[in-house]
Amino acid sequence: MKNAIGKFLPFLIIAGFTLAACNLPINKTPTAENPSVDQTLAAATIQAKVWEYLTQTAQGPQVQVVTATPQTGSEVVYITATPQPATATPVPPTQIPTSTAVPIPCNQAGWVTDVTIPDGTELVAGSSFVKTWRIRNTGSCTWGSGYAIVFYSGNSMGAAPSTSLPASVQPGQTVDISVAMVSPTDKGSYKGSWIMRTPSGSTFGVGLNGGAPVTVEIEVSSIPKSKDPNTIYDFVGNYCAAEWRTNAGVIGCPSTDVNYSSGSITRSFSPILENGLADDEGALITVPAKGGDGMIRGQFPAILIHSGDHFISTLLCSYQKSACSVTFEVLAQEKGSSTITSLGTWTKTYNNTTITADLDLSSMDGKEIIFYLKVSSGGSSTDDMAQWMAARITHP
Repeated sequence: MKNAIGKFLPFLIIAGFTLAACNLPINKTPTAENPSVDQTLAAATIQAKVWEYLTQTAQGPQVQVVTATPQTGSEVVYITATPQPATATPVPPTQIPTSTAVPIPCNQAGWVTDVTIPDGTELVAGSSFVKTWRIRNTGSCTWGSGYAIVFYSGNSMGAAPSTSLPASVQPGQTVDISVAMVSPTDKGSYKGSWIMRTPSGSTFGVGLNGGAPVTVEIEVSSIPKSKDPNTIYDFVGNYCAAEWRTNAGVIGCPSTDVNYSSGSITRSFSPILENGLADDEGALITVPAKGGDGMIRGQFPAILIHSGDHFISTLLCSYQKSACSVTFEVLAQEKGSSTITSLGTWTKTYNNTTITADLDLSSMDGKEIIFYLKVSSGGSSTDDMAQWMAARITHP
């Protein structure tokens, strides 16, 4: 309300002065020779009062007094107010943030390509293969001695836990890292993840955050057939058709890993012999359960036998299992009978040799026979990893 009165106060004063001017006392009556003298004096008085007010009011708007003389000869006073322009409050300029360089981590990698075995490659069970990744050093440190790629998660596919880099890798350079693997022995999809490791033991991966491992993904689409063209029944190829039992009870097939405590059954299509050489035959890898009576035994479905059929297998301990001491045994039971007969036994220790088991089955001609493959520990079960290589019924 106070501001509103202030705005209109100049006009009220002017109006008051105008009305007063019309009644100002004069000392003499204006004459015809000078009729506008008194009017001019009145206008001058009004102007003086207005300017006196304006000069005393610092906050008020500027007022401009304009006089005009119409054709009638009378001088009219016009008063216009010119509002003072609003004073703009200066706005500080928008502060544009300055970019700060992000330091490049010491250890960082980027995946470039799969040189071998691209994801989804189909392989035969037990196939040996080499997976090669091409990786770029996107960090600021050189990968020198002590850097390696290590198994991270999933299925290792028979690979060593770690593989050293083949050469020093400067920042910005690429390197091909190769790992020897073996495809799993059963059909299905398999994936393994691998990650980089520094000499101090810390790990790093690829990708924007440096935490993603590189992977190998394969599809096992088929099981290799026996190398013997006369094979009638392949025990290795059909190993999970059997019920496997140890002195600790029935175990699943295949076992998730070699187990020296409860016993295990796995297989390999590239077994390592006692002398360290690899073979291309399939092999059952049997481990008896721990204990003085430690054993493992597989009971297979009944097989129709003909005269001239043979059971044949190569028997051995697994590579570097120097304390291995086991007894292999083949047993047979005619379907519908409760009698189980031992067909042969072979004792094996770790001595860089193999034993060939060859049994003529002609006496069982025309009968359906349930076969048992059994391994018993010779003492302590330590290192008792026994292999039935190329175990089969054949008709040579």
